[in-house]
Amino acid sequence: MRRMGYVAAVAVSWIGGAALAEFSQPQLAALTVLTPLAQEQLDRKNAQALAECMVLAAEAEEVSRIAAFAGMAPSPVIIDLANEIIQRPAVLSCLTEKLS
Repeated sequence: MRRMGYVAAVAVSWIGGAALAEFSQPQLAALTVLTPLAQEQLDRKNAQALAECMVLAAEAEEVSRIAAFAGMAPSPVIIDLANEIIQRPAVLSCLTEKLS
């Protein structure tokens, strides 16, 4: 597994420096896992917004579980968790706000 500092740096390069104030290190690590999953379904800009909204809608324990896969391929359990999170109303409202 890669070092957390490297993962955070990659995530920040994807989402910009303002994210440092918005996301914790575990959230940044989770973002590096969720973004490629979202990019399989959407274009880069919309996928990034979706991944950010998923991280914000996830509970702390879920963020930690997802973040543990930073630098690795996500397991089917993580993919199932991502599919569960994406269906939450908070994700839809966040995504609507980010893309409007």
